Amino acid sequence: MTRAIKLSIPHEPPYHGVARLVVGGLAARLDVSYEQLEDLQLALASVLEEGGYVRSEHVNVELEVGDGVLSMLVGPMDGNRLRADLDDDSDERIGLGRLLGTLVENVGVEERQGGQWLRLEKRVHVLRPEGSHGRA
Repeated sequence: MTRAIKLSIPHEPPYHGVARLVVGGLAARLDVSYEQLEDLQLALASVLEEGGYVRSEHVNVELEVGDGVLSMLVGPMDGNRLRADLDDDSDERIGLGRLLGTLVENVGVEERQGGQWLRLEKRVHVLRPEGSHGRA
């Protein structure tokens, strides 16, 4: 069963921390490892804080939990710029595609809700079953 959390925030730096906190809260709830949490938060920060990807005053972040996979969707975005940066394999700098590829297993751009959205998928080992609160 897939569960989703949807967050819409102003696309302004002070609010980006809220999105990272929501990711952290979900990861803590699922009891994923600290390293996996850091990867997810860095991936999100890399996309939100790089100017020019988000194409509106608000950004949406959706988190879906499935069988061993945490998916993060971010949008709407400038699909052309995003694809170009994801495909950039220049040796002159660490491109977005290379960076995200070290943090998550799958990176893609998809059409949804009238725009282009970035999909990031991270395999996670859930240490505690969903619905468990860690109490005996």
